[in-house]
Amino acid sequence: MKAFRAISRQFLLPAVLCLVASCSTQPSTPVDALAVLPADEEFCVAAQRIVTRTGIPVRLERQTDFNGFVKSKALIEGPTIQQYEWRDEQGRLLAVSCKLKSADHLLAEFGPGTAGPDGQCQDMNRAIYALVARQVPNPAIRRVVFDPVENVVNDKEPGMTGPDWLAPYTMTSTAEDGSLRIAAKGFIVNFTDPRFTAMPERFRGVHYCHFVAPSHLRDLLSGTATPGAVIGRLVAPAPPPDASAGTVR
Repeated sequence: MKAFRAISRQFLLPAVLCLVASCSTQPSTPVDALAVLPADEEFCVAAQRIVTRTGIPVRLERQTDFNGFVKSKALIEGPTIQQYEWRDEQGRLLAVSCKLKSADHLLAEFGPGTAGPDGQCQDMNRAIYALVARQVPNPAIRRVVFDPVENVVNDKEPGMTGPDWLAPYTMTSTAEDGSLRIAAKGFIVNFTDPRFTAMPERFRGVHYCHFVAPSHLRDLLSGTATPGAVIGRLVAPAPPPDASAGTVR
């Protein structure tokens, strides 16, 4: 890890030396912009770049089993992020869920200027829309609204927000004026938040997001799909981590 960290600092922004699987550099593109639409299998790599404004290469684990995704963690080793895809009955991709590393944990590990500040999940949806809109010259829907309310809050157990984040919700809908409304859903557990310092490290320094899939957004704009997609599943909340177990990496 020390060797990787030294290399990362040397080559980060504007050029990044890519040493691990599933990494994205886009050296000529600012870290808060997309040059091209990401491939489905690397969507969360691009999301990490946009949402946490980082050029640090990451390792992506693409989960195909929902329960596996529930148990998976975004880890500083790698760094490693997680991806899960939501599809309709015909197998068409509707949305992508990402477990990303938070900017403050990346900064703590890799040094000043390597990430941040954390943005919103909607930053990625806006970046996707900017590219998809160019592919639909005569859209059936001409106005898209990105719901600014996206943070999931669990006041009772602030460190156990995962089940609330994964609960079903309506991602796309039609507003009264006929515009397309896109709702994101996400939360952050900052690595440096004093409320969570007693928790094992694998539960900290994370930024979780649900995103609309580029192909589904294209279908919505072109009129070949209708708003109303519901994503998410109910899961039983996991027991709180045992703080006495110490730091687990």
